[in-house]
Amino acid sequence: MKPTARKPFLIAGIAAGLAAAVPLVAFGIVPLFVRSTLNEAPPVAIAPSASPVASTSASPALVLTGRLRRIDVVHYGSGQVTISGPAGARFLRFENVDIAGAPNMYVYLSDATDGRPGRYTNLGPLRATNGSFNYPVPASIALDNVRSVVIWCRAFSVTVTYAPLDTRS
Repeated sequence: MKPTARKPFLIAGIAAGLAAAVPLVAFGIVPLFVRSTLNEAPPVAIAPSASPVASTSASPALVLTGRLRRIDVVHYGSGQVTISGPAGARFLRFENVDIAGAPNMYVYLSDATDGRPGRYTNLGPLRATNGSFNYPVPASIALDNVRSVVIWCRAFSVTVTYAPLDTRS
């Protein structure tokens, strides 16, 4: 066989190797670089009759709570999520979370409990993959339709983790 006859096989082999490397890089290496930590204090409830400067450290009434779930080796989360506070000052709190790294992740309040976004409200980009942090929940959102918190990766159109929510009072 002539050396030039091997060229198509060599090119095909290189192309196959590169194709196999893309998922390895996307799911194995990229998440190592998109991880971040943020530790915020829990939101402080404002006393209704107080000035904007005065506040109380009393815990607001708990409305909804859940735990982040592991979907598989690549898509996982752990830690507590809660939605609490009076109607005008509700917050979604991520407490001691560890979430798999992925690009372009967003926080959704969903009407589904299976980890899919369903009908959702977008609270914005995920602020960190580790730690404790808060998101304001607009007063216009009816919490009786919220069944879960979903962390959605827009780059791959996949759920990274989710937390079904239970009602508490």
